[in-house]
Amino acid sequence: MNARSLTIVQIIIVGSVSAVVYDVTKYGADTTGRNPSTQAIAAAINAAALKNGGIVYFPRGKYTTGPIELKSGIHVDFADGTLITFLDDPKLYPSITVKLPDGKTRHLPYTPLIRGMGVNNVAIKGNAIIDGRGQIWWDRLHPPSDRPVSVHFWVANNIVLQSFHIQNSPMFNVHIVDSNNIEINSISIKNPPDYHGKGPNTDGINLNSVKNVHIANVNIATGDDCIALNGNTDSRGKKPTQNVLIENSHMNAGHGGVSIGSVTSGGLRNITVRNCYFNNTVRGLFIKTNRQRGGTIADIHYHDIVMTNVKKEGIAISAMYNDKDTSKKPITVTTPFINNIEYNNIRGNCGRNTISLVGLPESPVQNIRINGFTVTSNQGVLLNNTRDIIINGKRQ
Repeated sequence: MNARSLTIVQIIIVGSVSAVVYDVTKYGADTTGRNPSTQAIAAAINAAALKNGGIVYFPRGKYTTGPIELKSGIHVDFADGTLITFLDDPKLYPSITVKLPDGKTRHLPYTPLIRGMGVNNVAIKGNAIIDGRGQIWWDRLHPPSDRPVSVHFWVANNIVLQSFHIQNSPMFNVHIVDSNNIEINSISIKNPPDYHGKGPNTDGINLNSVKNVHIANVNIATGDDCIALNGNTDSRGKKPTQNVLIENSHMNAGHGGVSIGSVTSGGLRNITVRNCYFNNTVRGLFIKTNRQRGGTIADIHYHDIVMTNVKKEGIAISAMYNDKDTSKKPITVTTPFINNIEYNNIRGNCGRNTISLVGLPESPVQNIRINGFTVTSNQGVLLNNTRDIIINGKRQ
């Protein structure tokens, strides 16, 4: 275990927030769900924001609403048993362009259901159901079309997501970009599992260019990657994803249990996944990139993973994801590098190769340590363009 990973939980601190409670029903929200509460919810949030933040409280009930915009210092508190159903009229979710504190503008093709852009110290907590009513979107806009994200943060700091359930998300369930200090605990996500039919591109938790992240006790079943980690590049240079701990979680159906990539140009490092269970995912632990993506993926640690009925590979690393050209190429700024990956105590069963490690001729996958590996399959280990690989004490 990388010692730095153990400190992640300690450094995620959500800033203090006013204890003043802003009850959405006091601003006109309808707990029966018969009338949209969009304006009432916005009024409660705006009132709290004017006082530098506060607790926006949803008493138990059924609420229908359009998009919700969160602001700095807002802590959303759902009473147990609350149902939030988003209206499915596409006209309510137009494209938006937002100027953020870094001076850059961000364009989104659709307004997210819940968003926080350029915010600090925001929390969403409570045993509630958030229903994105994705069916209308899946029927109208097939991959690779964009659709609204359910919970979206961009250029945010000190974010806590806790205890709620998301279902029927039009696209990604949770998407966090260019952000720091993130705690995701005890949330559950359920979308249809068919990636090519219902529920396409519905990643459970998709994180891009983030730092200091703790994900624990989540339960995800969805139509794409359960958890996806990416690292991007923009005009200011590389924006890596680093210092991530994922633990004590269940992935039940999905394209990958925990996937790294394929957006890797900014790099990804110091990531630990431990004490997790995968069932009926297409792949188990998946690292994917290619010659157009670039970046360095290094210092990745997997410990104590159980996988059952995984349809393809248990462990998969591919530097040729969606790339068929096996010839050697010159190394360029978009050449990916994958090294220093550790797997300990990985067990279960899968349908294809137990281990598949595929590098590039010009950039082999290297320094991989796999110990205590007992995943079974009728297909064995596949190694191509690799260097310094040790599996259960034997150098390959």
